[in-house]
Amino acid sequence: MSVDRRPTVVDVGHCGAVVDDEPPPAPAGAVEERVALTRVDRYYLAWAEYQQQRGAEPNGDDLSKYLGEKGVVGRNGRAAAASTLRRYLLPFRIYSVWAEHRVRSEQPSLKAVAEACAARGVTLQYNEPITAATIAEHTADSERRWHAVIRHRTDAAAQSG
Repeated sequence: MSVDRRPTVVDVGHCGAVVDDEPPPAPAGAVEERVALTRVDRYYLAWAEYQQQRGAEPNGDDLSKYLGEKGVVGRNGRAAAASTLRRYLLPFRIYSVWAEHRVRSEQPSLKAVAEACAARGVTLQYNEPITAATIAEHTADSERRWHAVIRHRTDAAAQSG
């Protein structure tokens, strides 16, 4: 049986559960060992699900409300504040482009990902272009998220099947 390795996920998982803090950083080269979803990964999954359902990217307010509707809450018992979520929107956009390239290559070209971001209008603050160096800064977390999302999908499929 072949497992779909694309990281687009429809569920946010653990709805109604309190989202714990992120696990401690893994040692270099330990991506395969630490595949648990972090709080930010769950925010990403909700961000992607929102887009699939509504056809548009959520802003911080929309994502906060959506997380609340899904029952995904922090330690304070409430959905993450819009101001907290806004800081993740650009990394989510970058990850989405990176993940599309990751489907085709184990080591996506940093330059190609940066060019794809530019083609989609994904830019840094003040409309600064995303460069290969920007992508390089996100690569370790993108690779970790890639494996965590795959693991999450595999586990969810096993539980529902």
